[in-house]
Amino acid sequence: MTKDNMAVGDQKYLKLWVRMLASSTRVVQILNKRMKEHTPLTLAKFDVLVAIDRAPGGVITMSELSRMLLVSNANTTGMVSRLMKDHMVEKWALPTDRRVYSVAMTSEGRKTLKHAIAIHKGWVDELLGHIDADKIDDLIDLFSGFKKDLATIES
Repeated sequence: MTKDNMAVGDQKYLKLWVRMLASSTRVVQILNKRMKEHTPLTLAKFDVLVAIDRAPGGVITMSELSRMLLVSNANTTGMVSRLMKDHMVEKWALPTDRRVYSVAMTSEGRKTLKHAIAIHKGWVDELLGHIDADKIDDLIDLFSGFKKDLATIES
């Protein structure tokens, strides 16, 4: 389909999609670069530690972690293995079902995450601080509704 054949509405949706993707990708690139420069973490490792920290009691199964991060079990396994190598997390099989593994942060992981959260917040504030304050709540509502709508669509 050529641009001439696209309906005006279709062009707007495509333009919106490209802008959302480009903006999101750029924010992730900046945060990942800064995270690697200022901590022993990548942004992906940071996300894993945050997910573990948010879990009840700071313990989460590998399957729950995958669901929370919206990534495959294989991706989660690799990331947790790298974090174990870095002494940030520990993993163990449940005594009641040896096929199910749980993960928790070590004291080193908690210390690293505490530092990373503090600086990450400043970076997010800086990157999103250019958005008018009176538009923030509207954008939060817009994207919350969009996320909810997407949840009803099969992947």
